[in-house]
Amino acid sequence: MKLSLCKKPISFIMSSILFLSLVSGLITVGPQTVKAASAEETRFLQLYAQLKDPVNGYFSAEGIPYHAVETLMSEAPDYGHMTTSEAYSYWMWLEVLYGYHTGDWGNLEEAWDNMEKYIIPVNEGDGVQEQPTMSFYNPNSPATYASEYAQPDQYPSLLSGKYTAGKDPLDAELKAAYGNNQTYLMHWLVDVDNWYGFGNLLNPSHTAAYVNTFQRGEQESVWEAVPHPSQDNKAFGKTNEGFMSLFTKESSVPSAQWRYTNATDADARAVQAMYWAKELGYNNTVYLNKAKKMGDYLRYGMYDKYFQKVGSAADGTPEAGTGKDSNQYLLAWYTAWGGGLGSTGNWAWRIGASHAHQGYQNVVAAYALSDPDGGLVPSSATAGQDWSNSLKRQLEFYTWLQSAEGAIAGGATNSYDGAYKAYPAGTSTFYGMAYDDAPVYHDPPSNNWFGMQAWSVERVAELYYILASSGDTSSENFQMAKQVIENWVDWSSDYAFAGSRPVTDAEGYYLDSAGNRILGGDNPQVATVAAPGEFWIPGNVEWTGQPDTWTSFAGSDGNSNLKAVTKNPSQDTGVLGSYIKALTFFAAGTQAEHGSYTALGGQAQQLAKSLLDTAWGYNDGVGIATTESRGDYFRYFTKEVYFPSGWTGTFGQGNTIPGSATVPSDPAKGGSGVYASYTDIRPDIVNDPDWQYLLDKYNTSYNTVTKQWDNGAPEFTYHRFWSQVDMATAYAEYDRLINKSNGPVEPAAPKAPSKPNAAAGDNSALLSWNKVNGADSYTVKRAVTSGGPYTNVASVTQATYSDNTVVNGTTYYYVISASNSVGTSPDSPEVSVKPAAVPIPTVGDLVVQYKTSDMNPGDSQFRPQLRIVNNGTTSVALKDVKLRYYYTIDGEKDQQFNVDYATLGGSNVLGSFVKLTPAATGADYYVEISFTAGAGSLAPGANTGEIQLRINKTDWSNYNEAGDYSYDPSKTSFTDWERVPLYLNGTLAWGLEP
Repeated sequence: MKLSLCKKPISFIMSSILFLSLVSGLITVGPQTVKAASAEETRFLQLYAQLKDPVNGYFSAEGIPYHAVETLMSEAPDYGHMTTSEAYSYWMWLEVLYGYHTGDWGNLEEAWDNMEKYIIPVNEGDGVQEQPTMSFYNPNSPATYASEYAQPDQYPSLLSGKYTAGKDPLDAELKAAYGNNQTYLMHWLVDVDNWYGFGNLLNPSHTAAYVNTFQRGEQESVWEAVPHPSQDNKAFGKTNEGFMSLFTKESSVPSAQWRYTNATDADARAVQAMYWAKELGYNNTVYLNKAKKMGDYLRYGMYDKYFQKVGSAADGTPEAGTGKDSNQYLLAWYTAWGGGLGSTGNWAWRIGASHAHQGYQNVVAAYALSDPDGGLVPSSATAGQDWSNSLKRQLEFYTWLQSAEGAIAGGATNSYDGAYKAYPAGTSTFYGMAYDDAPVYHDPPSNNWFGMQAWSVERVAELYYILASSGDTSSENFQMAKQVIENWVDWSSDYAFAGSRPVTDAEGYYLDSAGNRILGGDNPQVATVAAPGEFWIPGNVEWTGQPDTWTSFAGSDGNSNLKAVTKNPSQDTGVLGSYIKALTFFAAGTQAEHGSYTALGGQAQQLAKSLLDTAWGYNDGVGIATTESRGDYFRYFTKEVYFPSGWTGTFGQGNTIPGSATVPSDPAKGGSGVYASYTDIRPDIVNDPDWQYLLDKYNTSYNTVTKQWDNGAPEFTYHRFWSQVDMATAYAEYDRLINKSNGPVEPAAPKAPSKPNAAAGDNSALLSWNKVNGADSYTVKRAVTSGGPYTNVASVTQATYSDNTVVNGTTYYYVISASNSVGTSPDSPEVSVKPAAVPIPTVGDLVVQYKTSDMNPGDSQFRPQLRIVNNGTTSVALKDVKLRYYYTIDGEKDQQFNVDYATLGGSNVLGSFVKLTPAATGADYYVEISFTAGAGSLAPGANTGEIQLRINKTDWSNYNEAGDYSYDPSKTSFTDWERVPLYLNGTLAWGLEP
């Protein structure tokens, strides 16, 4: 139903006030031309204001984005005030484009900090270990095999070890890069308000708790899942078993454990967002390095579930992998990892996933993490090459799966039926993996929803634009991206409408003017009726046939045997946002490639504009939303959740599950237990403000015999966070790629530069700041008094300047403004610096090299990584060598010295703490590193190998490494570093003391 724009709720008025406060700083009033923001930029900022308005309820008290404003809903999360890694990744994207449009990148950094705190289960600086036993993980034995089954009734699955897991080839290099193997990925599902009642076991100061649902095979829908804590000490669930015995069967009582699962597409989207941040002017390496680290660990999503060789199970006899031979180079559905809790919890495990879905691929993330121009190549030794391989493999995957119509089919699996069964005769394969039209889940089929098309192919459109803009129009990667996106836009635009409504039959098939069903084919002529103010896009796609077995891009011929039938016109606003971005990037890509829009590119641009204009009519003051008919909500009341015979336990809401209102399970589905309902398990749902409406609708409309809603299905209007961000960013990207590429609506002066930095040198000051969109030049201004008056000292075109006209010992204050042909921005925030003479370090045959993976200067530990190089001609006994690492303690407490890894043996490395009196600049302590006789000698031309150190206070309070003498977060690979001096027999032999 189209919503009137004439009558707005109070929330709309309040968000409009916030919106005006946002844009007031964007319009420069003066004698020069005044910027008139485009409709798309204005609407982006208004949606941003609506999302951030506390009255609208998108964020929790801990600042976490809810899945939706509303609570009574069941889809992937089974309650609206859950959150997902998907929501967080969209939040990153929102703040990137806000930073681009306003020059304020602080909100992006705050969003990443919140993500790190509440959904990446690591010690983010509060001293709490959320992967407490990951250090016990054995990469040569990652996990114990258990089969997947077709029905939840066939669970728990026996941990049989039928197939020996292969070797994990990433663990060692990740430890080398980051000092530990604690996975830097998001767990996919969080109970934001602790609605389930399990609590946060490992970090009880947080209300938000890590939880999980889907654990029992491809048929387990949200209506058939049992929510359970991800940190399971057996306080809930079955006595002495917790929830583990619902999912896996062991020979002994299950151990208390923690376990997390990521959704690879969400982490990849977060990396994708940071790529665009970097491209659009953001330059804080601390957070860019965090994105690199996430991309480094995301490689686990490329690996087979049990590290079996890719393609080895075609005959039903998989082979354990020994390295990269278990790498699919595709983004599979998930990664999972976990370990023990309690006194016997000295174990950990890790699995990948065997099923790759087209909807989870992200070629932009792969590009950013592999290409130097992408700028996010991770630290690990093989990460860049892995992602380069993945970029090509993903593009091949799309090409292999593209139907004759242009839609993209489901995906492939390396474990047929989840149990490494032999492939049926005639199964099409991709690098040895079997075609699967609905990978991972079947209720509903995982590749029917059009959103999987729009989400995924939008990223192909981005890559097409990126490569075309860079001048790469001849590589095979470019040719594959172009072919996929052209065919897809040509297909999808035949079923997308603004201002008219497609004609369908009762089963959702599109009809032509003669009333015939459209069952695929090229250039369908869909019958429509005029419907001003409405938009319609496809809702579902059905599949027949399969692609040809993949040989190469050159050998692909269009998949005439793979057909897509498009159905069920939809008004899904989130999918609409992704779809508009796909059209927008494609149109901009054609312009970048050819100098002007192609015919199809022009059509895409016009359709995107029409859909954006139409969608704005659905803004109800909280966001852009449509009314949804939820015919599936009868399943709140049906008995579908399987429990094995005799299994009973406690749920976090205080009830016993499965409870007393169960029915016997269906023996045909393989079990001998009982079924409970959604509400039997989660009794607190009846307290939801919308529950009575749903209950009344069910009692008066749902026919349990015909299984139809005789008087109409229940209707809801949902404001999903990801959906609103998809629409907001669609407006922002259209403004950036279409409006601004064709010239702004009116010329605009640039915004003020942000995040200025200043570093002292010898009679010099090195300045840098974030690039400003639309700036032609920058003016650097200097004063000797804070607040000015300032004198212009330079005009530059890059976002950096070295001022060599200063003298040592004087403090200077700088501001920077940005200019273009229209005008000049306000000044940046002030930054100060005091140049000083640079002492000459001692130079000798022994050299200290340093790097760090510690990009969080404010957490509870610091982690220098060192090695000593002998450039001399004689051996040196390491027992005669000492190193000093200088830092500030930031609160006098007892400290601990830890050696996480040392090539020469951790027990041969010793550490002691020395307080500096008086303190020096950047240091009031140093840790002195020495070596036992067991460390041996360092031969000429050799080095000690890595020495990975970790220092913490005994109470785990935080350090502040920013400005510490020996700390340098920019050194992510070993570099000579004179700020870690070396002493030989008590004499300074290398480096520089503070």
